Amino acid sequence: MDFVRLDQDILSPLAGKKQLYTNETADFWEQIKTPGMSLKCSSLYLSQFRYTSPHLLASGDGTKSATILGDVYIHPSAKVHPTAKIGPNVSISANARIGAGLRLTNCIILDDVEIKENAVIIHAIVGWKSFIGKWSRAEGDYNAKLGIAIIGESVTVEDEVVVINSIVLPNKTLNDSVQDEIIL
Repeated sequence: MDFVRLDQDILSPLAGKKQLYTNETADFWEQIKTPGMSLKCSSLYLSQFRYTSPHLLASGDGTKSATILGDVYIHPSAKVHPTAKIGPNVSISANARIGAGLRLTNCIILDDVEIKENAVIIHAIVGWKSFIGKWSRAEGDYNAKLGIAIIGESVTVEDEVVVINSIVLPNKTLNDSVQDEIIL
């Protein structure tokens, strides 16, 4: 067999042998079938932190630290410029460098990412060790075919390049704007 069908190959036989059980939870449950669901699940975790681990959520009013709107996680090793505006639903991982005047909303920024001045990241995942240039933009739209923008590992997006509803696979350099594309 080249594939496994969860319902027919696993669940039905277990139910037939009365070996299938359930686990009821008061927490959220969400299947991750698409990359866009990763952003939704991240949002759910961040909102849960409000009640379970509020100390993990960032705060700031734009005077001495970045302006934070809604639920935002910033790893302690990340460097965020005080003029950045972040949130809601943003997760910034270890050693990320967030430049001046940035706008981040509903996104996941993974380890060792550098985002330069005045860039905008909306409905997107930016992969490990990637670089987003000045005045660049990575944006997804849930109503579009691909749903979000995904910047793979070690991708360079040059200054003033716009990535809309696209997936960029690892180790690429973008010096032209793209929309609704998969960059192999």
